[in-house]
Amino acid sequence: MKAAVMRGIGNINVEEVPEPEPGPDEIKMKVAYCGVCGTDPEILEGRFGLMPPDAGNEPRIIGHEASGTIAAVGSNIKRYQVGQKVACNFRSPCGACYYCRNKMEHFCRSGYHASGAYAEYALYNEQAVYALPDDISLEIGALLEPVSVAVHAIDVANIHPGGSVAISGAGPIGLLCLELALKSGAARVLVSEPVAEKRQLAKKLGADVVVDPFNENLEEIGKQFTDSRGFDTVIEASGSLEAAKQAISLADNCGTILWAAVYPRDAEVGVRPFYMYAKELTIRAIFTSPYSFPRALNLLPRLDLKPLITHIVPLDDIKKVFELHKEGKAVKILVKL
Repeated sequence: MKAAVMRGIGNINVEEVPEPEPGPDEIKMKVAYCGVCGTDPEILEGRFGLMPPDAGNEPRIIGHEASGTIAAVGSNIKRYQVGQKVACNFRSPCGACYYCRNKMEHFCRSGYHASGAYAEYALYNEQAVYALPDDISLEIGALLEPVSVAVHAIDVANIHPGGSVAISGAGPIGLLCLELALKSGAARVLVSEPVAEKRQLAKKLGADVVVDPFNENLEEIGKQFTDSRGFDTVIEASGSLEAAKQAISLADNCGTILWAAVYPRDAEVGVRPFYMYAKELTIRAIFTSPYSFPRALNLLPRLDLKPLITHIVPLDDIKKVFELHKEGKAVKILVKL
């Protein structure tokens, strides 16, 4: 089969590799689309903080936001059949370790990781597979994983009906958080984003105010928008350290700041303890999307997801995928298999 194989930092090419076959508890999916996550370029460039230093030395297939059809099932699989349209989680917690038994399945140390999905076929544990409704296309199905991340973000963002929300970054996670914040009852939503096309999309998806943080005074506009108070919730989804720090000053008294992006492993953001004390602020962060996939699946037909897919690129042009991502104007890029 064809697959995009990473061989060392910055080196990725489409190659012929052995086609995987499912074990007794595995499902083999013929991949239709795989979305490009912001972590994929970081992995390719050796910048992703969760990777061990020597991780780039071994050949690997990356990509994890996948949809497709079931090509084969293991002997123990009873609930799924060949030909079913599905989307998948790339992680399967074990269910038995300390973290799985204490409502922290995303920190499972012995779970199953799916094979990479920048490939014609990928293997998944049964619990990681979700059947797609007939009215959900495979293109939209490939957004199931990022939607699940946004669901988890909203779970911890402390959004209440009638509240105000500021979102930094109008990439896929920022825009999905925008849509879900509105569905959660947010009455005033501001989106900060330097790319004009992404600001326009945020406005189309329901943002009341959009701001260019490079050419406008975000804090001043935020104060004007919230009657000089600040925001009940601030979601930082851009990955900018400056934005992560600025999110604190955008929050109102008793506000919640959510860091919903990946940052450099050794970077630090200065926080003044007295400021946190005097305003009684809360800072949260999210890591993957525990217990979120079933709800994300329910939300797929209720969200405006098609405008987020700005590029569909065939697997053979995998290098173009990373060039488009680096330009910064794409929202969600799908690799087509």
